[in-house]
Amino acid sequence: MSPSPVNGCQCSPYRSLFDKSSKDYDLGKAVEGCRTASGTDPDSTYLLALATYLGVGGVKADRAVAKDLFAKAAGDGHPSATVVVSEMERNDVAVQDALMGLRMDGEQRDVTACRKLFQIYEKATDGAKKNHAEAVRFYTVCAEAGDAEAQSTIGFMHLMGKGIPKDADTAVRWLTASAEQGNGQAMYRLGQMYDRGLGGVEPDQDKARTWYAKAADAGDRDAQFSLGCMYAAPKTKYTDMKKANELFEKSAEQGHAEAAYQIAMSYAFGEGIQRDPSMAVKWFEAACEGGYQQAMVDYANMCYEGRFLPRDLATAAKWFTRAAENCNGYAQYSLACLYANGTYFVRDDAAAVKWFREAAEMGEVNSQYALACFCYEGRGTPKDVDEAVLWFGQAAEQGHPAANAFLGMMEVTGNGVEQDVESGMAKLEEGAKNNFPDALYYLGKLYADGEYVKQNLMKAKRYLNQAAKQGDPDAQVLLEQLQTMKKRR
Repeated sequence: MSPSPVNGCQCSPYRSLFDKSSKDYDLGKAVEGCRTASGTDPDSTYLLALATYLGVGGVKADRAVAKDLFAKAAGDGHPSATVVVSEMERNDVAVQDALMGLRMDGEQRDVTACRKLFQIYEKATDGAKKNHAEAVRFYTVCAEAGDAEAQSTIGFMHLMGKGIPKDADTAVRWLTASAEQGNGQAMYRLGQMYDRGLGGVEPDQDKARTWYAKAADAGDRDAQFSLGCMYAAPKTKYTDMKKANELFEKSAEQGHAEAAYQIAMSYAFGEGIQRDPSMAVKWFEAACEGGYQQAMVDYANMCYEGRFLPRDLATAAKWFTRAAENCNGYAQYSLACLYANGTYFVRDDAAAVKWFREAAEMGEVNSQYALACFCYEGRGTPKDVDEAVLWFGQAAEQGHPAANAFLGMMEVTGNGVEQDVESGMAKLEEGAKNNFPDALYYLGKLYADGEYVKQNLMKAKRYLNQAAKQGDPDAQVLLEQLQTMKKRR
């Protein structure tokens, strides 16, 4: 294999002599040649430094001299020398000796050493820091030796520009070489490339489907899932829910959590498959145990509502809790509601406030409104009108109609905020135009009382009637009171 640039640095002309697999291999000549070229060639200086550190190739071991040589190569822009200098400063002698011995084997293109070095620099172990460029450099040796897994990985790193500039042509070359050896992961990555247009490649759904199908047939669970998604997409030339479900189930059987969720949903709703709640439960449990949060939320909802699956509050509480603990805002809101309403759990307003606050701080709008109400009422937390106003405002900015209406009423009355009747009425009228019952009730009450706006019983009755028709009990009571007053007159 002819020498190629080392992470952007021109290779030493003596690299071929370092290659154990080459007929020209001669470590002594290689080191002597590097000694001659080290004054002008950073890669030769780096290789000489490595030999000097270890005392191989006919040179005496001398760490101090090696350190100076590494520093010179690093100063001249050699990336690998820069890595070594940093490692020598950080590691004790025993750790560095082991790493340098492995590095020397890697520079001699020993595939076992190169595979180990890839793991070391990819995962930051054995005294090394993560360095994708070094990882790619060493693992490329394995790819060139025909290792299908290495070819797939190197191809993907070229595709994504991980440690090296993006290069779609090189990526395709390595991925194809791996795929031709039957590597399902490489086939899947080629499918991804055409599906998503990775690496600047023009998306091509037909090519994506072809590669996904090959990978799926080879047993790759990610490809089975992705191909299933292509078949599940509505109104395309590939749409076929039966095929989609078959692929989702195959992928789920291999532990793919999102595929388990998809087949669970199909069993729950009877999409492309006979509805089977027991199978839905089986796969929802698998998806949830696999950590897929959307499965946790949807499964919990179905168990809570008892519509598509048997009602099971214990399971609902379990998965709302698990998703909430993993920072899912909707689950945190739902869990808070369970505590606030005393559903399954003993009513616990403090616990409700805790979860409403967790979700509110992440921007979950219903939690922002609920937390505002609890702060305003002093429920589960000390009464704090200022904080209530803050959260009503946050929710209103996201278009929450009840928060906007409540904030409007506060502005009209000057309760907790600077009074601004005009602004408050505008908020309430906006809600009324959207037929929101709270806004309708507040407007009806304001026009009935006549304290902050001119009394207008006709408007009051109209707004209250609209709110009452939507089931607002307070509006119904006030409307009846107005009707009774009219009869007395």
